[in-house]
Amino acid sequence: MQKVIQHIKRNLSTQILISMVLGVATGLFFGEMIGWISIIGDAFIRLFQMPVIPYIMVSLIGSLGKLSFQDAKNILIKGGTFLVIFWLIILAVVIIFPLGFPDWKSASFFSTTLLETGEGMDVLGLFIPFNPFHSMANSVLPSVVVFSITLGLALISIPNKKATLEVLDTLEKTLMRITGLVAKLTPIGVFAILASAAGTLPLEAFGRLQVYIVLQASLSLLLSFWLLPGLIATLTPIKYKDILIAYRTPLITAFATANLLIVLPLIIQRSKELLGNLIEDSIDQKSKMTEPVEVLVPASFTFPDMGRLISLSFIPFAAWFGGSTLSFNQYPVFLISGLASFFGGDGVTIMKFLLTLMRLPTDMLQLYITLDQISVARFGTLLAGMNAVALALLGTAAINGWIRVFKRKILRFSLITVLLIFLIVGTVYGVFTFGVTNNYTKDQVLASLPLLRVKNPQSLKIYTKTNEVPLLTHDSNQSRLSEINKRGFIRACYYPDDYPMSYINRKQELVGFDIEMAHLFAKELGLKLELAPLHIRQVQLEEIVKPFNQGYCDIIAGVVPITPEQADKINFSIPILKYTLGFLVPDYRQEEFKSWQRLQKLPSLRLGIPGHIPYYDAKIKGLIPKAKLVDIDSLQDLLDSKLKGLDAIIVPAESGSAWTLLYPNYSVAIPKPIIAIPMAYALPYNDQSFLKVFNTWLQLKADDGTITSLYNYWIQGKVEAVQPPRWSILRDVLGVGKSDT
Repeated sequence: MQKVIQHIKRNLSTQILISMVLGVATGLFFGEMIGWISIIGDAFIRLFQMPVIPYIMVSLIGSLGKLSFQDAKNILIKGGTFLVIFWLIILAVVIIFPLGFPDWKSASFFSTTLLETGEGMDVLGLFIPFNPFHSMANSVLPSVVVFSITLGLALISIPNKKATLEVLDTLEKTLMRITGLVAKLTPIGVFAILASAAGTLPLEAFGRLQVYIVLQASLSLLLSFWLLPGLIATLTPIKYKDILIAYRTPLITAFATANLLIVLPLIIQRSKELLGNLIEDSIDQKSKMTEPVEVLVPASFTFPDMGRLISLSFIPFAAWFGGSTLSFNQYPVFLISGLASFFGGDGVTIMKFLLTLMRLPTDMLQLYITLDQISVARFGTLLAGMNAVALALLGTAAINGWIRVFKRKILRFSLITVLLIFLIVGTVYGVFTFGVTNNYTKDQVLASLPLLRVKNPQSLKIYTKTNEVPLLTHDSNQSRLSEINKRGFIRACYYPDDYPMSYINRKQELVGFDIEMAHLFAKELGLKLELAPLHIRQVQLEEIVKPFNQGYCDIIAGVVPITPEQADKINFSIPILKYTLGFLVPDYRQEEFKSWQRLQKLPSLRLGIPGHIPYYDAKIKGLIPKAKLVDIDSLQDLLDSKLKGLDAIIVPAESGSAWTLLYPNYSVAIPKPIIAIPMAYALPYNDQSFLKVFNTWLQLKADDGTITSLYNYWIQGKVEAVQPPRWSILRDVLGVGKSDT
């Protein structure tokens, strides 16, 4: 036991591993109550980052300043060759990655990202600083490195530079000493970081995410501990075992903290020591021959590395997670844009850019952040660390002529590597497809949603059948608002099974965006509320006026399209939201419906439409004149019968996305260019006082954020506000701090 304790005291990497286990256990035990400890983790990261930017600068300037122009050229050509090889390898892995996704059903709520177009990235601004001090202060590392390289190259031709190089060398050693002192605090920092992450991340995130976690972790480990060190051992005299021993502490530290920047100085030091063992000359000669390391390691961090590029696999995963796939012709744009994006910018910004570019919901960004905290950042950082090691060792070996090429050995190594990659991908696919039961639950999420802002609904009556609704009397000489106030209640019409606007949840409650708006309007006017059903086809002009003329209801609490021909029959409220014209299609046909130009080429297109509206019928026929529009009665019956010979159903993308949650074999396709349809509530014609009051109320709800919050909740599925507290052992097993319900 004493020997074990002594080993732990002497071995920093063992201390870090123990702190990782204790951190996760502490987080699971205390749950959200341990969230405060993230302050300690943040302080540790800041301490470790403090000397890094200055270290990179003095290291690059000093190491380049010592070189000749020929030596600098060799580093660029030979180091750059291996860098490109690493890029090709990791991009191939990203292409193969989706083969590991199991055949599971999925769908997602609507996201406004589907309507966005990608924005370009200012790569020039990331690399060429207009103010180097601004780049240093804001940790814009590419700019800092370019500035440092420029100074270093300029220093090559400066005479009498010995004193300057000595100062830079002294500063480098001083900064390295600071890094070494802070490294002793790593177990404490790692414990705080992992305790906070394990205590605050929602456990539900581990469901479908396990597919990505296992794939990304397995492939990162294979590349880190087989491909890259194996490539080094195959091409150089350095032994595989020596590589793992030399870098275990910096790599474990990088993995635990998910931060490569803080261990770059250690990687440089270990690389120079490992390469120095190959040289039998004097110390000065060893120092000269290992100088390329001080350029190649920072360069590996500045340019896209394998650890960061493997996170590109999140984009096809996000598509799969949401119930779709990236088409083959999307991959060239995706991979080229992804590679270019990683020349600068942080991972979150890049993922948002790529999600928008690939027209995937940006709410997947939260999923990426969750994955990042669980595993992506750590395994990616581990791979990035080994990428830096491989670039430093192979680049320096190539410059010094130590590369050995044995074709048979390289071929055998390559074949084994390819087989291992496909073995991992195939195993993950097989295990999750045939060995793991996946219960699709997103339909249950929609079915379980309660009203968000109306916790105690005022007295109300809900009718479910039209023939049960008593008609209201109306005196045309009186304002309808006056009659409503006299009787003490307002009756609103709703469309049954109009997900997510009005529908019955699993508790048999009538809920949805429109229903909640009706509740709020009645409550804030001090009225009781009655709700009466309307047939979905009553959005047509000849039908929509009947509820008012017959005294069936006072207002239609279901948004309808604003059209010119209806404007002289009913009053429209101010536009409450915009619907996006889309198509509900089987998953495998989604790509066919993403362009109006492509749809125009289809000769016999049959499209279902739930209720003809002449204005929009004409618009659709103008865009796709060959299409035949077929009137449909029940969207649910049609989906149950697999469209009955129709190619697609014309739907608003916002509500169509909700239907895909109930029918995950269908997807919503939004053709470009996007067509937006303004939607409003319908009120009785020629009743200006009622219209004025209602519009004023709508404007107030828009200004105070009510409409936005309801839109986010019901249509975009941002339902965190009604989710239960995070599970923890202390609260849910031992019952400490758990309130009785």
